[in-house]
Amino acid sequence: EQFGTILSAVELLLRHLSAPTATPTSHPRGKMIELYPSFLPSGVLEKPAPWIKKCMIAFVAVCIFGIAVAMCVAPDDSNLLVSELTDPSATMWTIISSALVLIMTPGLAFFYGGMVSKKNMIATMAAVLINMAVIPVMWSIIGFSLAFGESAGYPDMIGTPRTYGIFYNVDSTEFSDFGVPITAFWIFQGMFAILTPAILVGSIADRVNIASLFLFVPMWHMAVYCPVAFMVFNGGLISQYGVVDFAGGMVVHMSSGWSALAAAFFLGSRKAASDGPASVPYTILGAALLWFGWFGFNAGSALAGSPTAGLAFANTIIATSTGMLAWILMDQLYGRPFKVTGIAFGIVCGLVGITPACASVNYGAAAIIGIVAAMASSIVQWFMHWIGFLVVDDTLDVFAAHGVAGTAGMIMTSLFQYYGVPDGAFYGNPIELGRCMITLVALVGYFLVATLILMFLTNFFITMRVSEEEEEEGLDMSKHWEGPTADAE
Repeated sequence: EQFGTILSAVELLLRHLSAPTATPTSHPRGKMIELYPSFLPSGVLEKPAPWIKKCMIAFVAVCIFGIAVAMCVAPDDSNLLVSELTDPSATMWTIISSALVLIMTPGLAFFYGGMVSKKNMIATMAAVLINMAVIPVMWSIIGFSLAFGESAGYPDMIGTPRTYGIFYNVDSTEFSDFGVPITAFWIFQGMFAILTPAILVGSIADRVNIASLFLFVPMWHMAVYCPVAFMVFNGGLISQYGVVDFAGGMVVHMSSGWSALAAAFFLGSRKAASDGPASVPYTILGAALLWFGWFGFNAGSALAGSPTAGLAFANTIIATSTGMLAWILMDQLYGRPFKVTGIAFGIVCGLVGITPACASVNYGAAAIIGIVAAMASSIVQWFMHWIGFLVVDDTLDVFAAHGVAGTAGMIMTSLFQYYGVPDGAFYGNPIELGRCMITLVALVGYFLVATLILMFLTNFFITMRVSEEEEEEGLDMSKHWEGPTADAE
């Protein structure tokens, strides 16, 4: 009898693989998983009278204004415009790369906005774009210092706010022998910080209360992004351990992707079936902007117009192309129609996969990384849609595209790394694979647990999920009172 049950399960699996794959809209919606205890209050900041809410908003505005005034009183600005302290060409390359990375966030807004339900397009784009308002303020006040300040102490897991807090010491002096001024480095890394939580929100689109993101995003930035950035980019614990991540496979994509999985699990499945994609051209425009900006993301991380930047640029093109082709072939194996949205996903998976390895592998390895990242993401996406859908409803497959592809990219880096770093496992140094796997296991656990805790805290103060009525009506009208067209309003 047990053998017959196993055969039936295998037959069902093969049937799903051979038959054309249904779109996620055909799946029944599951009930929200009640992770938040019913005996705890939720949304305590939403319950006071309107005048009290306005007073709280005014208090926050006054605090931000006071911090801005404090920034005006610089202890020492004598080095603010001293160009002789740094390399002008490296500075210019870093600034241009910063602009390229910044365009990725609006590109992500188009990418996500085009894929969600038509009644949630504006809300989803807004959830991405608010990171361009929240994160620069946090980055100025404390984030940059937590990520790139002097170590707060052993075991070198986070920086101290005393180094660069409220723009203290952010001037034209050279940052850590990189040849660029601290101001330019602040700008460049700040663009990474903006993009990372913007990626995360795609997993909870169609049902997240945008007001809650104004609390959740700053907390996640300080508790998750900044410590990992310090440990990887600023000579912290992970860097000392010898794990290679050139441009942010762990810092940006694994952190946002695995946190997206936890966030989607916390909020539960959508109640309303999606009528998306809202606009395939928007998604393609977003993918194009992401690919364009990613050259600043990867090649810009060299912080100079150097051969390293050239290698990173070339590997980015190769891996993205093979990732796109791999996704197309996987769709054909599943029996899916040839979809342009699949091309867009393949682009993103290839870009994510090559990010940690772009400056340390050869061209053949870059091609393989793009293929493996896209294939792994495609398989996980299929699994999430057919089996895990009622447990984790990742609206825009953020976990598959960033968590899985980023993890695959890190593992492949430890296998193929060769240039300017310790040789990888395929070059006679298997210890690199072991170090990488230990680090990834530790980080994944941290991302999941930290995000769930922050979701609990946020939900206590501001309810993170909209009501069923608001979800049914659509967040564009219920939360923003506007739609993508004049007729929608």
